[in-house]
Amino acid sequence: MYSHSKSFLLSQVALATIFLAPEHPAIAQEQAVRVAEEANTTLAPIVVTARRRDEQIQNAPVAVTAIPADELSKGKVANLEDAAARAPNVLFNGQGGPFSIRGVTSLGISGGVDRQPAVGLFVDDVFLARPLGYPFLLEDLERVEVVRGSQTTLYGKNTIGGAVNLISREPGNAMGGEVSATIGTDLDRRFKAAFETPIEGTDWAIRTSAAWSGMDGYINNIPTGSDVSDTNFFSGRTVLTGKIGDDTDVKIIADFTRDRSDGGLWYAPLPLAFDHKSEHDYDAENRVAAGGLSVRLDHAFDSFDLTSITAIRGHDMSQFLDGDFTSSPAIVQGQTEEQRQFSQDLRFSSNGDGPWRWAAGLFYMHENFNGTQYFDMASVPRALMSRDVFEQKANTFSAFAEVGYFVTPELELAAGARYTYDHKRTSSEISSPSGTFYFGAPGAVDDSVSFNNLSPEISATYHVSEGNIIFGKISRGYKSGGISPYIEADGSANKYDPEETTSYEIGAKATSADGRYALAASLFYTDWKDQQAVIYTTPFTRVYRNAAAATSKGFELEASAQLTDELKLLGGYGYTRASYEDFVDDVMGMDYSGNPLPFAPKHSFNAGLRWQHEFADAVLLTAGLDYTYRSSYSFTSDNGYRQSPTHIVDAHIGIEKDGWSALVWAKNLTDETYLKNYFNYSGTDMGAAAPGRTVGITLSKKW
Repeated sequence: MYSHSKSFLLSQVALATIFLAPEHPAIAQEQAVRVAEEANTTLAPIVVTARRRDEQIQNAPVAVTAIPADELSKGKVANLEDAAARAPNVLFNGQGGPFSIRGVTSLGISGGVDRQPAVGLFVDDVFLARPLGYPFLLEDLERVEVVRGSQTTLYGKNTIGGAVNLISREPGNAMGGEVSATIGTDLDRRFKAAFETPIEGTDWAIRTSAAWSGMDGYINNIPTGSDVSDTNFFSGRTVLTGKIGDDTDVKIIADFTRDRSDGGLWYAPLPLAFDHKSEHDYDAENRVAAGGLSVRLDHAFDSFDLTSITAIRGHDMSQFLDGDFTSSPAIVQGQTEEQRQFSQDLRFSSNGDGPWRWAAGLFYMHENFNGTQYFDMASVPRALMSRDVFEQKANTFSAFAEVGYFVTPELELAAGARYTYDHKRTSSEISSPSGTFYFGAPGAVDDSVSFNNLSPEISATYHVSEGNIIFGKISRGYKSGGISPYIEADGSANKYDPEETTSYEIGAKATSADGRYALAASLFYTDWKDQQAVIYTTPFTRVYRNAAAATSKGFELEASAQLTDELKLLGGYGYTRASYEDFVDDVMGMDYSGNPLPFAPKHSFNAGLRWQHEFADAVLLTAGLDYTYRSSYSFTSDNGYRQSPTHIVDAHIGIEKDGWSALVWAKNLTDETYLKNYFNYSGTDMGAAAPGRTVGITLSKKW
């Protein structure tokens, strides 16, 4: 049945490309220019770096959604969850994934402190090794790119599901700045200031920005009568750009984020959760600070370009919360992390116009990670709580190369591979200074593991004309193995092997001759082997195992249309059928084989409408409407609870003149109730619901 559906989709992709592609490229370009001169009804060009080089999104043979700077603001796309909603077959859950693309995700809260992503997050091309170090606000960015499908060759390990790129906004060639203030329901507040200027007498320029965002809680905690789940975020960023000589560009970026929210961890039995209530006797504590510094050098030689990115990053985190999720003072649980990483990325790429295209590079990363989980009686002082202390030092070395050749002026064949070597030294110690042994029997292990992997990729791209392509690729993905914080029943270290995916994808991108319509389509199949999972060794102890195998198959469609010079339409649809092929927990007597993968809705849909009208006195009126749909999905492997289908509607309307603007916005306009996360605790379904409707106004001034 799937083969028939695949054939049908291929035919539709081909037909769409042929239909939208111009018969003669030269004539098409003349038509596009003429139409653009007559009326501003062409789509604005979008440049992406999804393949580590600048190219128009419609010429890039990769499934990617780009969210531009004018959409990255309060009331529009303000965080990673908002960004995921704009891309088909994508979900973001801060604790349960966090990213899932095409059903491929990673261990969430069940993984303890050792959570390796399956979808890589990159800030200005720098990989963030740990999800709890991700930025909270999407502030002062040029764009966000959501790249779907395995990206191991160009990006590296732990991108078996895809990659998300956050690209900082660079300073311009003139002095300028902006300030803004937001007020909304539940005292939703946000303040931002940014300033940029060229440095007089030099080729350098600088931009710096700072933002604070906070909101009062929307969950009523019954025992105290107070509103909880408040937010308190700060974000700062500085970008310095310049030149050394005529051929070397330099970019230095420093960023910092801080979270002083109460954690958003107010889990409750589902009837209470859906009513935005909790019954905790212990006030949650949450402290997170994360940031980094990167230096990028781009030098143009006569026959090739060199890029060097040197970066340091890290985060500190401390969370404590009510461990029994009830009003009885019984249990407290917590987690602390301290992570530091250094990375060096060195790339070489061709810069000529000949039929050959090539790229190669070397990568090194060192990580120090210390994490501790706590679980004990509420009456026990924190210093005496039962705990699992986990420490890890990891080194990653990799080398990659890719070569492309235009067999004809239209057809490019490419092949590449990345070799990766991982070495990890880990210690884990379970102890109970209180003597309650709530974390299990005491034990300590110290061990090391090493892995090596070769991940190849081959692809073919047929360029029908500018903005019209057909492409296909086969790639292998690699996610590192390691040693978990848990200890085996025999007292040895709990080692687990890497995951591997083999992905097949074909797609097409089409642009109409007048530049008003664009379409992108992809068909994919992913075979996921040796999936890392948490299983039980006894009814009370658990470990990591390469216990599961899964497949994911489906397709995606994205379209945009500049209907008139004032009206633009955007849309995307994704279909994913992702399920376990083999997953058995013998100790608990559970067979998950055939179950759908967690965080993998079968259907995802998003649509957006943008309208603007300029009056005679240079007053610009803007408006937008966004709708996001995700069909039902599970949070856990047992498929015990499924999130109901969600329908989220956002809207905004604004007015601008002489750099001043006012934007009235609404998030979750229909007040949809749905869960942020779910788990089963001692037989009780527990969850925390997302916020309901939020309405606000943002005033800003730019100069």
